[in-house]
Amino acid sequence: MNIYPFVVIITILLVIMWAYAAISKLLSLAEFKEALATQVFPIWMGMILVWVLPISELIIVGLLLFQKTQLIGMYASFTLMILFTLYVGGAVVNLYERRPCACGGLFGKLGWTRHFYVNIFFTLISIIGIILLESGR
Repeated sequence: MNIYPFVVIITILLVIMWAYAAISKLLSLAEFKEALATQVFPIWMGMILVWVLPISELIIVGLLLFQKTQLIGMYASFTLMILFTLYVGGAVVNLYERRPCACGGLFGKLGWTRHFYVNIFFTLISIIGIILLESGR
């Protein structure tokens, strides 16, 4: 079976999602800084994440775009999606002392539960991408 079309579709979906996430953060940097300041982690961590998150997301986009680095990009995508999904899952089940802000762009409009489902979807397609690329080696 030819896995190439499936890998292309998964890659396109992930590139669009990561590029949108990074660009929307960078285009509304002041709003993103405010959103991070309202999260459940320390403010100093938010100040680091203001730059680390969008840069990491753009690096993932770059890795996914080239066949030579695509598998690394899939693993990076999976890792970041797992972290985001666990964080959002904590908000869904009220794990935190206070409910963090679901701020920012499209995901802010979804609310925590729908955001959680979207994250699960992108986590799963990252796993499928890894499996397909590993099996095609």
